[in-house]
Parts: sequence; C-alpha cells; structure tokens
Amino acid sequence: MIGAVDATLQIAFLYAIQAIAVAVAFRVIGFPDLTPDGSFILGASVSGVLLLAGFPSWTAMFISVGVGALAGTLTALLHTRLRVSMLLSGILMTLILYSVSLRVMGTSNLSLMNINNFLSTLVTQSGSLLPLCVTAIACLAVYLLVLALLSTQAGLRLRATGDSSTALELRGLPRETNYIWGLAAVNGLAGLAGSLIAQYQGFVDVSMGGGLVIIALAAMVMGETLIRPERVSSLIIAPVVGMVIYQGIIAVALRLGLTPADLKVTTAILALIFIAMDRLRSQYGSITRQIGNRSI
Repeated sequence: MIGAVDATLQIAFLYAIQAIAVAVAFRVIGFPDLTPDGSFILGASVSGVLLLAGFPSWTAMFISVGVGALAGTLTALLHTRLRVSMLLSGILMTLILYSVSLRVMGTSNLSLMNINNFLSTLVTQSGSLLPLCVTAIACLAVYLLVLALLSTQAGLRLRATGDSSTALELRGLPRETNYIWGLAAVNGLAGLAGSLIAQYQGFVDVSMGGGLVIIALAAMVMGETLIRPERVSSLIIAPVVGMVIYQGIIAVALRLGLTPADLKVTTAILALIFIAMDRLRSQYGSITRQIGNRSI
C-alpha cells in the first residue's frame, strides 16, 4: 500500500509540472493554449531520441525545453501575426507537433528501458524515499522558478496581459510580445514535463500527450476549489495540489476495477463535480476574491 502511494505521488509531482504550465497559460496570460499537448510529446520524443543516441539526461531535458519553447513561440506568432484565433492557433500547432514528433522518432513509440538516466535509476530503488524526494524537488523547483518569474517586472506585465490586455495597450505596452515569451515559457515547461515523464516511464509513445491539457485543467479546477487562490503563490500551487488529488483518485479507481478506457470520462466527471462544488460554495458560502483570468 505504501509503495502504491509513493508511486502515485511520484507521477503526480511530474505531471504537476504540466499542470503549472497550463495554469500559467489559462489563468495568468489569459490564453487558452492547447499547444502543451503537442509540446509535451515533442519534448518526450526529442528526449527519447537523444537518450538513445547517448546524450546525457540533462542535455536531453535542456533541448526538450528549447523545442517546447519554440512551439509556444510559433503558436503565439500564429495568433499575433496571422490573426488566427487563440484556440485555433493551439489546435493547429498541436496537429503539427504530432507529425513532427513522429518524424523525430521515426516510429510511433520508443523504448528507453535499457537506457540509464537519473530518473529510471531512481525508480528501480524500491523501498527508498529518494525517487519521491527527487520528483518533489523537481516540482518544487519549477514552482519557485515560475513564482520568481511572475514577480519580476516582465512577469507583472504578463499578469497584466491576462487581467486586462486593453489596459495594458493603453499604457503603450503591446500584448503581442507578452504572448510570445509567455507561451514560450509555458510550452518550455511542457517540453520539460514530457522529457521527465519519458525518463520516468522508460518509453515514449506518440499518444502519451493526448488530452493532457484537459487533465491539467481538471487538476487546476480541483486545486482552486480547495484553495481559492488570492495570491500568485496559491494560484500556482493550486494545480499541483489538484494533480496530486486527481492522480490519487485515479489510482484508487483503477484498483477498484475501473478500466483505462474509462479514464477520460472519469476526468470529465471529476472536473464537473469540483466545478459544481465551487459554484455552490460561491452561491451559499462566503465569497472570497480569486485572482487570475477567470473568463476561461
């Protein structure tokens, strides 16, 4: 039982990096970006190919962040230069990245079971708390990095873009630049998450990124229902808490006999339950101020 809880927390902390990225896009920037689905698998595929070629784990992760950031930049350019809608920009880029990932791998899946990397080495240490500590530290490092970034002058402008892009432009600060570097950072984190998950699981599959934005949004809603973020720090920690809860519920459901084919409908039901809880508390309970773009 302890081993199952430990494994659930490990995978939750790694997927929480993706959830943080999605939360920044939707809540901070106010951009409903679906590109992280594609950036995740692109980061995983690039990382897998590099590891098979003999590159060290850190190099693979660094390059995965770079290709994810490039994907986010292209999504922003589709919207700002070609005037494609926010939602369609992400959809188009996700489709492109799916094909690019297949080209990068040359196949639909890669096995990394015989490749030594720091995460796979940790996972084999059964009975040790080291894997859990490392995954928790990785998630904490991303959380602190995002929090520090949003506390800078550029980060404040990014937050203003999500709060009121019109007011930002009236002050002579174009939102296009914020969209570009903001989505680059978001998808860089998604690429990092893909690289870490690939190393942790020991394989890359082109379908592993499908629907992750929806899962991250469900986790974000769960976390915000419980935390009711009033500060940036709680806004960013909410998806982490929600992802831990989500992975825990899924793990219990699978043990009770739920089939993997039912996971998507379970995700939707969980999100709806927590949304309903949030609405009921807002209607009948004390109303607290929540920050972030709430229109998405």
